[in-house]
Amino acid sequence: MATLALISQKGGVGKTTIAVNLSYSLAKRGWAVLLVDADSQGGIGFSLTGKSKDAPGYYDFLAGTEEVGPDRLAETLIPTRLPGLSLLTRGSRRSLDRMLAGPEEAGVLAGRLQSLHEAFPALGHDLVVYDTPSGIHPVTTGLAKAVDALLVPQQPGPLCLRSLPQALRLVAAAREGNGEEDRPRLAGIVLSMADPEDPSNLDDQREFRDLLPLEMVLDTVVPAHRDFREACRLGVPVAMLRERPSACSLIFDQLAAELESRLGLYDDEPPLRNREDYARLVD
Repeated sequence: MATLALISQKGGVGKTTIAVNLSYSLAKRGWAVLLVDADSQGGIGFSLTGKSKDAPGYYDFLAGTEEVGPDRLAETLIPTRLPGLSLLTRGSRRSLDRMLAGPEEAGVLAGRLQSLHEAFPALGHDLVVYDTPSGIHPVTTGLAKAVDALLVPQQPGPLCLRSLPQALRLVAAAREGNGEEDRPRLAGIVLSMADPEDPSNLDDQREFRDLLPLEMVLDTVVPAHRDFREACRLGVPVAMLRERPSACSLIFDQLAAELESRLGLYDDEPPLRNREDYARLVD
């Protein structure tokens, strides 16, 4: 099983949009994917299912209100209508408020986070994808040390270019915290919220790529597009927004194909599972 966390220094860079649509594309390609909403804002749950308001989830386990174990975790997962894709939502507001009101000691939180992370392999997924809180957050730093690989969305522009060293320092700190272990790997930096019609934005993208080694920045560029907002409003991945997927939905298929080898998944794709027609992924 491979594990991937999406991290970013600032909000508004499309991190949750990428987490949802990348997970969908990987599951569509035949991988068994668990998408974990570890972001305290709960963007994935709110984007995909109304059940997230009442369902126990990630922060219930971190707060200690739910027992961490494969059986309980399996009961907590929300299946989707795409076989192979399951969700673990953020969890109850009560557990989140409990953690905010009386934050755990760093060691206690790190221990619970690690125990929860280590329980996932028993569920039988090929890949676990975490959407994490933006910035330097204890959950983000803890998961960065625990996972196999990190994906860093960056919006091309002067401000994001200045924040890039901070993101790279977070990756370096996670690797140093693991001592001799060669992880987490940097799966790549993905340019996001780009405007292909703005010449200055294209200049920013070129400058961004010139600053870094060629292999560090993924070829895929995720644009800012109204379809992403509409898909979020309807509670579906962008590929399910229309009967004939829009061109922007194919971007995440390209991103999935780029990341398969970087995540250590098999070179040969497993056969796609049978899928029924559906109008909404969860509800």
